[in-house]
Parts: sequence; C-alpha cells; structure tokens
Amino acid sequence: MTVTPDTAIKPIKPIWPAPAHVIAGVSTRSGGCSQAPFNSLNLAQHVGDKADDIISNRTQLALSENSSPQQWQWLEQSHSTTIIEVDKVQSQALPADAAFTRQQNTVCTVMTADCLPILLCDAQGTRVAAIHAGWRGLANGIISNSINAFCNQIPTIKSQAIYAWLGPAIGPDHFEVGADVREAFVNDTATGQLNAAAFEAQANNKYKADIYQLASIALNSCGVHSIYGGGFCTVSESERFYSYRREAQTGRMASYIYLDTNQNSAD
Repeated sequence: MTVTPDTAIKPIKPIWPAPAHVIAGVSTRSGGCSQAPFNSLNLAQHVGDKADDIISNRTQLALSENSSPQQWQWLEQSHSTTIIEVDKVQSQALPADAAFTRQQNTVCTVMTADCLPILLCDAQGTRVAAIHAGWRGLANGIISNSINAFCNQIPTIKSQAIYAWLGPAIGPDHFEVGADVREAFVNDTATGQLNAAAFEAQANNKYKADIYQLASIALNSCGVHSIYGGGFCTVSESERFYSYRREAQTGRMASYIYLDTNQNSAD
C-alpha cells in the first residue's frame, strides 16, 4: 500500500559561500512515508524499515533536488577513516565513511542520527565531499584523511580554499562520554591540548563532549578555516531529527552534496 508523505520534503540548506552550482543539503525526518518508529523520511536500509518505503523516500528526496535516484552514491558506513572517490555511481552501497567526486551530477551522501555530517567544497566548485564523522572517526583521523584525498594531485586547490559545513549532530549538552573517549582525543600529539577544551567534566568520571568543536579543531589543523553550520542538536530536536541516543530504533537523515550541470559553473 502506498502511503502519502506526511508533508513536503524541505531539506536544511547550508548557508555558506559555495558556488551556485554546488547543491547541498540535509534531510530532516519529515516528508516521507515510513511508519513509526521510523516516521517518516528514513533513508537507511539497515535499521529494520520496510524496503519499499526506503526506496520511495530516497526517490522523493532525489526528485526534490532535481536529480535522479541513480545519481546518489550511498555508503556502507562503519566508523572507519576510509574516503573514496566516486567516478561513477554504483548501485550498491560502498564501504567507506566519506566520499568525494569531481564528476557533475554525482551525489555524495552520508547518513547520520547523532554523528556529525560534514560537507566540503572548494571555492571554485570543482569538487565536493561528504563525511560521516562519529567520535571514533574523528579520533582516528577521518577529517585529515578526507582533506588529504580531497586535495590530492590538485595543486591549485589549497586547504585554505575549502569550505566546510557542519550538519545536524548531537549537541554538547547531551553528548556524555567516558574517560576513554576523552583520552582518545587529548592523547593526540598534534591537537590534544586544544581537544581537551571540548570536554566538560561531569560526575562519575564522565564528560560532556562538543563534537562540533572537535571537528572544527581537526579542520583547522588541516588548514581549513572557512567553517559554517553547527549549532544543531539531534537529541533535543525530536521533531526535526532522528537520534540513536534518544531512540535506539530509529531512522537516519542524509547529508548530500553534488555539482549541478543546470547551474552556471565556475570557469
């Protein structure tokens, strides 16, 4: 049975100085046909939702951005530090936690429900990337790996010319972690002292962590200083976002970015 979407899909759009032909956004949980507890725009196939509903949701999201579902590259995420270049979209999800492309109309996509999605583009709009940055990926170097791959073999692209947008993630008031997580960041020889400021001590050897601050530190250490977005909280904004910490059985949002041939591109 076909279920009518509960409302129109209205992705959150980055406010950043990206060129006009760079199309980017992040879905919310509204606008799809999935039933509770995935209501309603769940885009993940691994959470127990109905396959037909997921296909419908992915199709409607793609159409809302004037693209084809066949142009979207989905990933099989595992909190790794692997980034892949997408030259041609594959029908199956690819094992990686970040993707970048130089190809037009090829949509790089990551899914989240508390972890931090990061979107990248260079100032000229010649390439784009999407990164899934949970705390494990952040601690192990997903950002530095992604920036290195993003700039590889392109001497005219300098890290200072990269724009980064931080999408919806768990806010610092709700991201309580153990001492082991803090140690994974403060023991970093390059940024450990800076990372320590992103943790606020709580009772019972727990800490509140600011994932946005940790990501910004990592981006800065790679030379990326044009950082936008942030300030969301997937846990507290229950009507807008899925949150695994709030509800273990839940859906996933998608953060996506691509180079659109229908817009005027950079020279």
